[in-house]
Amino acid sequence: MNRKNKINSLIISIIILIGITSISFFSFTTYSNIIRDDILNISKLTSTNIYSEINNELTKPIFVALTMANDSFVKEWLQEENGRSESEIIDYLEGIRNKYNYHSVFLISSQSRKYFHYNGLFKTIAPEDAHDVWYYDFTSQDHLYLLDVDQDEVDHQLLTIFVNCKILDNDNNLIGVTGVGIEMSYIQELLDNFEKNYQLEAFLVDEKGLIQAHTNASFIEERNIRTEPLYQKIGDELYEKNKTINVFEIEDPSGEQYIISHYIEGLNWYLIVRKDTSILAKSFNDQLMYDLLIVTAVLASVLLIVNKILKKHDLQLNKMALIDTFGIMINRKGFDQKLEEILAKGDPGACPWSVFLMDLDHFKEVNDNHGHIQGDKILKHVMTLCNHSLAEHLITRWGGDEFSGIIYADGKKAAEILEELRAQIVSDGMLSKFEITVSIGIAEAAANDTEDSVIKRADQALYEAKSQGRNRVILK
Repeated sequence: MNRKNKINSLIISIIILIGITSISFFSFTTYSNIIRDDILNISKLTSTNIYSEINNELTKPIFVALTMANDSFVKEWLQEENGRSESEIIDYLEGIRNKYNYHSVFLISSQSRKYFHYNGLFKTIAPEDAHDVWYYDFTSQDHLYLLDVDQDEVDHQLLTIFVNCKILDNDNNLIGVTGVGIEMSYIQELLDNFEKNYQLEAFLVDEKGLIQAHTNASFIEERNIRTEPLYQKIGDELYEKNKTINVFEIEDPSGEQYIISHYIEGLNWYLIVRKDTSILAKSFNDQLMYDLLIVTAVLASVLLIVNKILKKHDLQLNKMALIDTFGIMINRKGFDQKLEEILAKGDPGACPWSVFLMDLDHFKEVNDNHGHIQGDKILKHVMTLCNHSLAEHLITRWGGDEFSGIIYADGKKAAEILEELRAQIVSDGMLSKFEITVSIGIAEAAANDTEDSVIKRADQALYEAKSQGRNRVILK
């Protein structure tokens, strides 16, 4: 190769090298902000997923504890403790544990100071016992319930998140404390899965900054982030309660960090997510050696994955939002959507349809006399019967022991169909034992109907059914 060709070849090589370097540099410059935003959005999405999971797992036991504290059976037993069998309350606690599969279910009588566990009477508490200090601290406060991280004295000092709830009589006098406990290892496993999957640190703290749950057990109730420089830079803004999510970008000697906090109102705790972006920043710099095609392909893949995650998350949330707590029926939100859809089709003259509302008669007596566990069994059984009987129509759980639905027929035919359902419920062996019947109100849809008007007529029909003695179907 002659000198001129060598020079030309060198010039071309330099031009290509400069071109590739320039394209890579400008591509990096152009897309770095986009990628930075994507990282932030992914971090937000991840923290929201963690928040939803933790909120669900820790809020549910609060509702269970509050339900126990307001159960008429529990209150009656405590008020009549001297004349009642201890096995009654022990069986009740065991039933709650079997239903929800909590690690611990307990009750303490304020009168006798007896500590009942789901497997029996554990002990009698005393102020001088260091393990019982929590009880006296809790009962001296104004809170109806509190979360407390402690070692479970009943179960080999296993670290547990307890939901402690006061039991008050009709005059608001304390008659006991009840609650449930969740193994800390269960929450740690949830956090660990997210940390491994998304390469971040996630933990729970109280408003004082003291860690309440962490994958590292030695940090729990020992490490306080308010004393750490990284979190001191943020200050009290980290503990903002009025925002859905608090996002902070922090630079420290270890690199750039995203700190995200969520306030979990029912727990009065905060979810803290820390995402270290320094490794990602290094990977962006490394990408300068690659050409635009590779960079574009990587970005396209990332965006595709994020889009799939978002779609999957939305589908799961939408599906969960339309199912009742038992997972058997569509809930009221689902009913509202179906009603809106059928009304949007216009005049029901060509394809008549009717709306109905249904109540279980005397269901409160079942809960009061036999407990909520039996009440839940009856509800599930009724829902299963209704789903089978109205498989070609729509029935949804309106709330509690109330149901709503759509019969794809005129009012007369709808009344016949629902009369068969009523008769089936009356003759059912399990339900008849508890004298369970139903009252049903029906309204046939008219051309000028709105959601409110057709439901109002069905509700009026239901009222008439109840007024006329219950256990009947009324067409309005």
